Amino acid sequence: MADEEVLERPRKEISAAVIIRRALYLILMIWLLWFYLGLDFRGLNTPQGIDQAQVAREIERGNGFETKLVRPLALHQVNVSKESEEEWVSMAGLQDTYNAPLNPLVNSWALRLVKDWEFDEAQPVYFPDLLIAGVSVFLFMASVGVTYLLVSRVFDTRIASVTVALMLLCEMLWNFAQSGLPQMLMLFLFVFSMYFLYKAIENAEAKRSPFLWIALCGGFMGLLTLSHWLAVWVFIGLFIFVAVFFKPRGVTAFLLLAVFLVIVAPWLIRNVTVSGTPVGSSFYAIYNGLAASGEDFAMRNYDPDTNPLSLVGMRMRLILNSLAQVTDLYASLGSIVVAPLFFLSLLHPFRRPEIALFRWGILFMWLTAVVGMSVFGVRMGQIDFNQLHLLFIPLMTAYGLAFLSVIWTRMGLPTQYQLVRNGHFIIALAISASPLLLKMPGDTIFNLRMKGLSSWPPYIPSYISKLGDWTEENEVMVSDMPWAVAWYADRVSVWLPATREQYDELARYGARRDTPFAGIYLTPISINERLSTGVMRGEYEEWADLIIYGRNRILGVPMPTANFPFPVGVPLPVDGQTYLFTDSPSRIQFD
Repeated sequence: MADEEVLERPRKEISAAVIIRRALYLILMIWLLWFYLGLDFRGLNTPQGIDQAQVAREIERGNGFETKLVRPLALHQVNVSKESEEEWVSMAGLQDTYNAPLNPLVNSWALRLVKDWEFDEAQPVYFPDLLIAGVSVFLFMASVGVTYLLVSRVFDTRIASVTVALMLLCEMLWNFAQSGLPQMLMLFLFVFSMYFLYKAIENAEAKRSPFLWIALCGGFMGLLTLSHWLAVWVFIGLFIFVAVFFKPRGVTAFLLLAVFLVIVAPWLIRNVTVSGTPVGSSFYAIYNGLAASGEDFAMRNYDPDTNPLSLVGMRMRLILNSLAQVTDLYASLGSIVVAPLFFLSLLHPFRRPEIALFRWGILFMWLTAVVGMSVFGVRMGQIDFNQLHLLFIPLMTAYGLAFLSVIWTRMGLPTQYQLVRNGHFIIALAISASPLLLKMPGDTIFNLRMKGLSSWPPYIPSYISKLGDWTEENEVMVSDMPWAVAWYADRVSVWLPATREQYDELARYGARRDTPFAGIYLTPISINERLSTGVMRGEYEEWADLIIYGRNRILGVPMPTANFPFPVGVPLPVDGQTYLFTDSPSRIQFD
């Protein structure tokens, strides 16, 4: 049977079945929204998501792209770009050079609904957390809508309907929507850019000018890159595809690049002005993929010359990072069973040339994205800041469904029965949605019983917020999770420096600029590290005595009086799982 018969174009008439199907979609969306945004939501739960939230709050306050999360490396980078020490910046009012700007900017618009930033202990979750997650969920829903329009144009309404159903029933996508990470904004912008790319391909195949649609595609790719710098790797794949397949080659590729640079260049110039480099401190995220010490340790290092990026073993790390993405591809694509079939669809001779050409553009972008994730690192199977595979879920799912439809029709089954005719869709939905549907009843009962449970470990916002009550506005906390202190306590927080010498240097630095250190706040991020690899010989080696002391106090192991050779004093238990070391315990009152 010809592809045109299998992948039929959308029908114009609206039947009763269509009305029922759309009503069921609406009910499904409302149910999922209630569960993930209401019942299951426990607050933001990723460092980068919380970090971008506190930057968004500073934008809303009129402070621009300031940050209360002080990465020692970023502070060093900003200062060395100045001509003299007199121009060195204060920890209060430090300009953010790590995050791409678009997601904090979008979140700042939502935060305008909040008039009081104080944490209300009567609320089950911090209300601004809910607002930011709400923005992500809204963008997720918008992405579903644009996906339906795009897939309907590429294939037909049946494949489009099943594709969006699989997106809605993908647990991984909902988890990202809850996280505060920019992935939902990225998904929205990417699907839009792919809509324009497909229009450009249609025009090129019809011998019409594709320039308008290429320009729009380049513009949205620029916005995508301003949502996450790693998305530039996706653009590289798009640029290669446009340069190879569109004619006139040089003109079309130049137009794409020119529009992209017009969107991205102003922020690159801003970063050069602030930090001396176009991408600021975000470049050092490369340690996450290529260095044994990791990105976190690099960001905590106030003297990066003492820990330069080593090339030893880099080739092997790149290979292992790439292999991990291939072996975990099914999970990275949301455990949607038909999404990996996209790669088999590359072997199928689609009769419509625009469908056949479009898939190669998707492949080029995915391959360069894999290279980027291999270089900068991504934790497979987790809600990771650098996860770009999810951008390709809608289109890979659609192509997988189209390929499966062709195979299903050619099996000689009695397709006069509607249940058999749509059997492959039913099987794909049942397999892909089963992880979410099977666990949701148990999760619902658990969440109803544990209403108000926070994202623990390591976040208990009600305790973290007290740090703001115990300190003055100009005082600085040092912590192993400074993003949470900056967000929930609304205080400038320095990431625990790599060494004690750097701690002393930063303490003197802050005192000279009226931002004195108030104490050190340790949490399960360091306390729960493995002693052998994370504490005694790992990135917290310099702070092993504090961590071991706090851990043993938590476990009830008697310890002698601690004598720490740096300017902090009495250790105080905050919530039974975190520890505060301060030289002014008398002003801290525990409820």
